[in-house]
Amino acid sequence: MFEASSHMPSTVVSRRDLSLGFASLPPIDVQKIWSVLWRGKITILLSMMIAVGLAAAFVLLVPHKYTATTQILIDPMDLRGAQNDISPAIPQSDAAVLQVESQARVIASDNVLRRVVDSEGLDHDPEFMHGAMAQKYGPLAALNELQKHVQVKRSERTYVVDVSVTSEDPAKAARLANAIAQTYLTEQTEVRSNAARQISQALTGRLKELQTRVRDAEQKVEAYKASHNIVGANGELVNEQQLTGLNAQLSLARARTSEAKARLDQVESVLHSKTPIGAFPEAVQSQTITMLRSQYAEIMRRDAEQKSSLGERHPAVIEIEAQGARLQKLIEDEVNRIAQSDRAEYERAKADEDMLSRQVDALKNAAVSTNESLVGLRELERDVQASRTVYESFLVRSRETGEQEQVDTKNIRIISKADRPLYRSSPPPSAKAIRARWPACAATRSRCIRSMPTRSPGR
Repeated sequence: MFEASSHMPSTVVSRRDLSLGFASLPPIDVQKIWSVLWRGKITILLSMMIAVGLAAAFVLLVPHKYTATTQILIDPMDLRGAQNDISPAIPQSDAAVLQVESQARVIASDNVLRRVVDSEGLDHDPEFMHGAMAQKYGPLAALNELQKHVQVKRSERTYVVDVSVTSEDPAKAARLANAIAQTYLTEQTEVRSNAARQISQALTGRLKELQTRVRDAEQKVEAYKASHNIVGANGELVNEQQLTGLNAQLSLARARTSEAKARLDQVESVLHSKTPIGAFPEAVQSQTITMLRSQYAEIMRRDAEQKSSLGERHPAVIEIEAQGARLQKLIEDEVNRIAQSDRAEYERAKADEDMLSRQVDALKNAAVSTNESLVGLRELERDVQASRTVYESFLVRSRETGEQEQVDTKNIRIISKADRPLYRSSPPPSAKAIRARWPACAATRSRCIRSMPTRSPGR
């Protein structure tokens, strides 16, 4: 797109040109450099002596600082005391890191450090109370000074937080580091307990209103039932239970009516036909008819004998025939009595059937009206159920939060307490001091390593 001008000089330097350039440089005169240094040896020695003196004065005059560190493990997964699993599901790593970082800020917050100032009496400690501002602001000045001595940092790729405190007294540095860690744990316990208490009080305040709402809804249901004549028992409407019972009774009444009608028809057919009197089941089962028929059979046998020997006009034969007629009349009267009894039984069965049928029809009409009323009742019952469910959930949650006030579920613990540092952190100790104290802490090598300064000795 663009073309370079042909008269522009090239920026590429060849190796030959470089060799010629280095060859043109003058040689280094070591003897001349040494002579220059020798002539200024006094100035160099004086500078070195002044530098060593200043360093010694700095080490002697600047107050020695000691740093003690305690380590806190802040597990973002709290313990579960009221559920089956002890720990919940593992949260997202980013969210967990943010939570731990937030807790690290809490450790260095005014709420925690102010308690340490009060518990350790730092508002009367000259190291934290100096200058005119300290006399004017008192504990606030000590708090500001303590914040300068405290460093809280999360270790990389872990949930471990290092709490470091710097002080002129090594024992004080360790004591303050441990006090900050313990105060933070106590503060977390109180915060969680206060949060659970606040939720429990809020839920308890709502329980009264929810209980009143449930009672009002239940009263509306009962008033609606009373106004629409809806009565239930064992989870079922009374009229439905009565209708079921009457249907069963009506079925039995119809069966009895059918049986009575069949018996009556059979008796009447016998009476109106030429069938021998007594030739039906009830007559056979009747002891009276059985006895009369036996007597009638005996009379007929004697009548036949007398007619064959005495003739049909003999007074004895006529008497026997009169006795047979009387027995036959008695049998007919007994059959008529049975027929009247069957007719009366049929009429009673029919009357019972009609009465039950009318009652069933009346209950069916009432059931239709009740079913129409049940639409509004179900709506009221749903409102009762919803109000009751909310009330029960609030009641259970209120009890749970009330108990959680006494249960510490935080998964935070001190994994390493701060010990008295063996070396000062400022100014850095000499290599000789480190070698002199290193055998003394051979049994607690890890603590000694943590107490060593970050800078290399002698540098």
